[in-house]
Amino acid sequence: MRILIVGKKTIMKWPENVQKFLPDHETELFLYNKRTVASVFHKFFHNKRRYWYVAQNLKKRIITFKPDLILYISSFMIPQECYDILADFPDIPRVGWVSDAFQPKEKPKADWLDVLFCSDTGYLKATKTFKSKNLFLPLCADETVFKNSHEPRTAPPFFAGVGNEKRNAYLAAIQDRCIIYGRRWPKELLKQHEVHNYKLQHERLQSFINRTIAPINMTFSPNIIDGLNFRIFEVSACGGLIIVNDSKDLKTCYQIGTEAVTYRTPADLNHLIHDIVTHPAKYQKIAQAGYHRTMTDHTYGARMKQMLALLKTMQII
Repeated sequence: MRILIVGKKTIMKWPENVQKFLPDHETELFLYNKRTVASVFHKFFHNKRRYWYVAQNLKKRIITFKPDLILYISSFMIPQECYDILADFPDIPRVGWVSDAFQPKEKPKADWLDVLFCSDTGYLKATKTFKSKNLFLPLCADETVFKNSHEPRTAPPFFAGVGNEKRNAYLAAIQDRCIIYGRRWPKELLKQHEVHNYKLQHERLQSFINRTIAPINMTFSPNIIDGLNFRIFEVSACGGLIIVNDSKDLKTCYQIGTEAVTYRTPADLNHLIHDIVTHPAKYQKIAQAGYHRTMTDHTYGARMKQMLALLKTMQII
């Protein structure tokens, strides 16, 4: 099958990862925001002109590549013009996969799609008026990047991310010493912890995940309603314990208590981290079970097979 992947170039490389894990198919990648001399020239005049130019390039790509499926990744970040050109290709199935919260106003884009996969079940409420078939499909881990190094997990509890009021309150409640990396952390509030107010590079982040006894995760984000972030799966792919605030979608991916552990309040998190530090062997068994679940069900390889199987069942492809 010939699959054209349309997406946005970002640090997460989501469209690129999707392409990487479709090895049994002929694929091409179209990144609408990839900088070229011509795109910069058109942007100089107006973004609308740039989007028109990009859409014309996408149209040419569809004509030359002749895809059997067009797959829009991070669907609603892609400009409307890149959907409107689909009017010229009514017989080519088109599918989207979205990981950011959106409003019903995205309907003009969604109505060009046959199927919209949502990484958060909470997003499905906004899809009720869409013409597309709308299904839950969670995120996953790149198993070729995030790997279990099988190092001794002796480093202190660890968190990496940007500080905000809610995260501050949860981390301030933890009495055991943690290592924290990221921007905008109030050191005075978190004085029991080792705080580094700068972003951790990817290689070092993965090293910490592989060595920490407790890789803390928080899905407090405007983009998440009931869902999970990439880090849940990436931590687990490294063999780390899934520690995250309780969410509806977590229960659809992991067994709570045997493959992942959760907390609801700052006091819950403090108690949980202290128990992990005190009884690491008990939680290592949970981490190992979560790791096996991730490597079986929640890698990009597994997720792409799942997506294509669903599309085949719905007779989209």
